[in-house]
Amino acid sequence: MDRAARISLAKRIIAMVENNELEYSDEPAWELDIGRFVDKERFLKEKEVFFLNRTQLLAYSADIPEPGDYYATEIAGKPILLARGRDGQARAFLNACRHRGVQLAEGCGKAQAFTCPYHAWTFALNGDLVGVPSRQAFDGLLEDRGLIQLPLVETMGFLLVHPQPDGTIDADEFFGPIKDHLAGYHFENLRLVKEFSTRARINWKHAVDGGVEGYHVPFLHPQTVGPMTLQQFVHLDFGLHHTLVSVSPEIMTLKDLPEEEWPEYCHFSVSNAIFPNTVVIAGEAMAIFQRSDPGDEPGECNYMFRLYGWGKDASEEQRARDAYVADMLIKVAMDEDMKIQSNSQVMMESGAVPSIILGRREQNVLRMHKNYDRLIGHDAASALAADLPQAAE
Repeated sequence: MDRAARISLAKRIIAMVENNELEYSDEPAWELDIGRFVDKERFLKEKEVFFLNRTQLLAYSADIPEPGDYYATEIAGKPILLARGRDGQARAFLNACRHRGVQLAEGCGKAQAFTCPYHAWTFALNGDLVGVPSRQAFDGLLEDRGLIQLPLVETMGFLLVHPQPDGTIDADEFFGPIKDHLAGYHFENLRLVKEFSTRARINWKHAVDGGVEGYHVPFLHPQTVGPMTLQQFVHLDFGLHHTLVSVSPEIMTLKDLPEEEWPEYCHFSVSNAIFPNTVVIAGEAMAIFQRSDPGDEPGECNYMFRLYGWGKDASEEQRARDAYVADMLIKVAMDEDMKIQSNSQVMMESGAVPSIILGRREQNVLRMHKNYDRLIGHDAASALAADLPQAAE
């Protein structure tokens, strides 16, 4: 979304506020089965179809900005190592030594090479095997024993990775119509401020749902982000991807300013759910990268929440402000969002509810779940009919 489009959207939102208008979907409310959050068979199918055989938006370029930088992450339990080589090129590898399979790196940092802690096999930043103690002991079996490389495309400040070595990536096809919208926010101009990760007691979809649904904001966050957010949320449908536009009360000050003086982001932020499980957020304060990677069971995931400031050469004062905002947002994510999502997950697993309902102010979530069902051939109506009689007995 370029500046002209942001100004046009801001004008639309200002009119909504003046008319006390809320956005409702044309699609009807939907009652759906809870198996999408608790059923093991469905969960395994999702991992196979959504994660292990599709391109993933795995990180920002800012996660490995300089040669030697690395970031260890995963896709549905498959360990991935992102590294920027001495040539400046970003690469992705399976994060496992080619000798006995031991994980090479954890977290993020800077390295000259990757050395296995087990037997000290050493791999260059480009994945080549460059060091083997007692090399003569391996009788010629060391040919082509570099790290297993995965397809990676770097574009618009994003790192796209395919989890299969023989996979292919078409960035235009992956992003589809959301590409131009994302390009206008210049995600390539970020620097990492803080990161948080945890093993969360939620199905991976809970975190995605919460990232692009504003209906809950004034009720769940009354003392934190709620007062900073108007209820005039706007929902943008990009097919497999969806955007929630969240608005600051300051947007009403724009009415008295000429457009050329309007700020870059027009006092709203965009939360973009990139299929299947990544949420990238851009706002005036900072940018966010959230990824909820499915764990071993339907009710658990590896939750990654990373926060970024705008501009690579920020002042110390700006860096301090960014750190303050990042701490606040991490607290909101964990003490408010994650707490309530975990409660929802546990209640579903306990059988406390036979179904859930998505209303016309939750249109992004509604559309996303219809996409999930369509891609794995899930018949939500039949699943719901099978569940409801059991609840009545």
